[in-house]
Amino acid sequence: MRKYIFLILLISLSCSDLDKEKQVENVLKLTKEVTAINQEFEKLKIDSIPALKLSTYEVERRIKQNYFSDTINLEFGQKMDDYKRMRRMLGPIGKEEFRLHQSINEELSQLKKLHSDISNGYGKRESYDEYIQFEKNKVSQINVLFGEYVKLRAQFLEIYDRLHKELLEYGRDWISQ
Repeated sequence: MRKYIFLILLISLSCSDLDKEKQVENVLKLTKEVTAINQEFEKLKIDSIPALKLSTYEVERRIKQNYFSDTINLEFGQKMDDYKRMRRMLGPIGKEEFRLHQSINEELSQLKKLHSDISNGYGKRESYDEYIQFEKNKVSQINVLFGEYVKLRAQFLEIYDRLHKELLEYGRDWISQ
């Protein structure tokens, strides 16, 4: 009888080790995914948002103060509207960068704690799969947040590259006159 109890105990412990290995592997996959997102984010992040705000505001201000025309130039008006829209994008881009940076750091910390708990057998072992699923959901939210950031950044840079140099020179022309 003791042999059977020992055998059942041995089988249940070996199954829990298989679950543990699978759970640790899942947490490591999530950590790699978040780390990859973080690396891409660091490559794409706009470091000089305050400087961009200042320079775009200065260009817009110079043009507003010095542009006087007795006719309406529709093309120039459209460029100025696009430029103003682009300048107003900097606030949301900064907020998204902050949220994304904070979310990534928080998630990496949580995954590290979860990995430690699973590896050391702390907490409710029967809930590890639920915790892993919860963290997977958070990682997918970070992915969505990163995708939105990339789109917003691309829109900003498209307008900035298209208009900033031209409008900067346009504003400088009045200073030299």
